[in-house]
Amino acid sequence: MKFDFATSSLRHGLFHQEQDGISCFLPGSAITVRFQGREITAEIEDVNGEGKSWVNVFIDDLPVRVMRIDPDNRLYQLADDLEDVPHTITLQKRTEAAFGSIKFTDLTAENGTFLSPPAPLPHQLLIIGDSITCGFGNEAQIPCDCDASRENIALAYSSLTGQLLNAETLIVGASGTGCYQNFGGAKEGRMSDYFIETICPYLDQEAMDPFQPDMIVINLGTNDWSAPIEPSDYIEQYRKLTGFIRARYPSAKLFCAIGPMTLGPSPYLKTLIKSLNEEGDANIHFVEFSLINRPGDGMGGCGHPSIKKHRQMAEQLAGTIRQVCSLPSLSPTAART
Repeated sequence: MKFDFATSSLRHGLFHQEQDGISCFLPGSAITVRFQGREITAEIEDVNGEGKSWVNVFIDDLPVRVMRIDPDNRLYQLADDLEDVPHTITLQKRTEAAFGSIKFTDLTAENGTFLSPPAPLPHQLLIIGDSITCGFGNEAQIPCDCDASRENIALAYSSLTGQLLNAETLIVGASGTGCYQNFGGAKEGRMSDYFIETICPYLDQEAMDPFQPDMIVINLGTNDWSAPIEPSDYIEQYRKLTGFIRARYPSAKLFCAIGPMTLGPSPYLKTLIKSLNEEGDANIHFVEFSLINRPGDGMGGCGHPSIKKHRQMAEQLAGTIRQVCSLPSLSPTAART
């Protein structure tokens, strides 16, 4: 009998029920299952057939393996020498949608038993952003080391913030995207339109699980400032995005962040948030990440933040959100290392 992902797994992020499994494309999308046994295998399909999707494997909350999803292979041995006791395993898509989509088609615990999945975490966090939010190049070893294998969403500030807040986290991120314009100035495919026109209809019509965030973070502007821009155009489109979010999620706390690769949008974003506060929205807040300080902060691929900088960002953002939302602090070890 094939594994029933709908009833026997806890899903984190955005999943679609397929005839032969469940599929996902956003970075950080993950499934968690519990089982008792010594070994477990998974069947995972590379939907795009390009071999650029990577998956993190966690067993009992410890990172144990990184796997490239091979277009010519579907069967993956996740573990074969465990103690015959209850275990928790999480399979996390570590790469963004541009590198491909994946489909989980089966899980098998040889001579073992699957147990009831864990309960969802108590909070829901939505983060909307660009390559920084995806963790692009955060595991780079040299300045231009930026292929899919060097992008690890588990060590990006977005995932780490969710872990520090004990929150189910939906990460809507794509490299090169902006609010008003993308890297280089293109307007087609910008994140503000993608979230409004693609992601939200998908959430409403095709997602397996409802998602009603109580906390929302936007980190858009780095790519907007990569080409000539009128700040008023950025602010107008940003206002449209925040207005849409407020109408859709009226009670959510909204945090508008910028940095750490540029602070060019910062004064304009501060002014917009002040205006929105004065117009009656007291639940919108500004967060500024300090610029990358080299060599102290290290450097990821193509000028992006390093793992060290991502952790600094997560601690700052989680601290701000905890204060605004009156959430309890967790141990620093709550975030996976």
